Amino acid sequence: MGWLVAERLPPTYESQTTLLVGPVSAGRDTLEAAGSQARHYAGVAETAVIVDRAAADLGLTPSAVRRKVEVTSSDVTRLVDIRARDGNADRAAALANAIAQALVAYSRPPGIAASPEGQLDVLERAAPSATPFGPSPELIIAVAALAGLAAALGLAALVDSLNTAIRNEEDLAAAAPMAFLGSVDGARLSTFGREAAVDSDPDSDTAAGYRLLAAKIELSNGGRPLRSIVLLDAQGGQSSISLAENLAGALAEGGARVSVIDNAQRGGSAKLFSRKPRTAERSEPDGALEAGRIVLDRIEPQGSRMTIVRPRDTSQPLELKQVREVLQRVLDDADVVLLTVPPMDRSPNSLVWSRAADATILVTERDHTKREQIPVALESLRVAGANVIGTVLCKNRIW
Repeated sequence: MGWLVAERLPPTYESQTTLLVGPVSAGRDTLEAAGSQARHYAGVAETAVIVDRAAADLGLTPSAVRRKVEVTSSDVTRLVDIRARDGNADRAAALANAIAQALVAYSRPPGIAASPEGQLDVLERAAPSATPFGPSPELIIAVAALAGLAAALGLAALVDSLNTAIRNEEDLAAAAPMAFLGSVDGARLSTFGREAAVDSDPDSDTAAGYRLLAAKIELSNGGRPLRSIVLLDAQGGQSSISLAENLAGALAEGGARVSVIDNAQRGGSAKLFSRKPRTAERSEPDGALEAGRIVLDRIEPQGSRMTIVRPRDTSQPLELKQVREVLQRVLDDADVVLLTVPPMDRSPNSLVWSRAADATILVTERDHTKREQIPVALESLRVAGANVIGTVLCKNRIW
């Protein structure tokens, strides 16, 4: 843009004529009077008496001459400077000289002898300038580039201020004034049969993050074990299923028997593992578990140290008593149960599960979960009587 402006901007040339008022040397009184006379001549140079005469000599209109000419004076140096600017270098010089010539003629009226302090002489005539007046194209381009950069930075700052997504641990801590349990990397498990990070890459930072999260959860209840934990996605989130699988692997690594109840209404756990329910160790028909009127399928992925339990109908409204029966039934075969539930805006059953479980963890996603969604979710959980022990930040959306 700066280059286009520089290319299209017409050149302007400036020329200057300098006149001296009074004698070169004289007494103090004469020189001071000449200084005052210099201011008088500068004022006269811009009046119609002078401008009209110069315009007539050059074939221009008086208004055009006024736009192109500037006259200044100094009562100390007694100099009167006449500057003219025009797109044509020769015309700029001619303008300055024409004004000077008309002003000199004005200072010497016929038949009247000029006093020493009123004497006006041309000290230096204007000559056509070889270079345009004003900023160079290079400077225009540089200024335009800086202006563009400043505009881009301003736009970026504006967009950033309008973005309310959680970007880091500090944003999450500010939005949720409660325990921050940790952040985990996005170990994506969309490939069927892929193992948890603690199994597939036990020495990785990702595996270490899940182990640290598991340790914090185990110690969060003052030494009393938490046997049932809800992993609740903030509105629009979808990371709780993979988080549960990885967290289950970290808990099972310490010897715990872990089951995951998948209530996410997406068939999420079934998509993670291309496995079919095995025959249950108990005598329920077709390998299913029954808890009151709720029937649950059991899935034990090969190579995994956990069991997945999935209700056959996750859409029916649930009562607190039913949910507690399901938890007790699953806990008969497990030390710890992790529950994945849909965000509260998708199913009110999520609040029922959170109320029945020992603890609830709010799962957020970097650059996706909105800060304003978190207080709303926490308030709903508080009203439901859920025991929210903290938040987790998924650095990448995991599913």
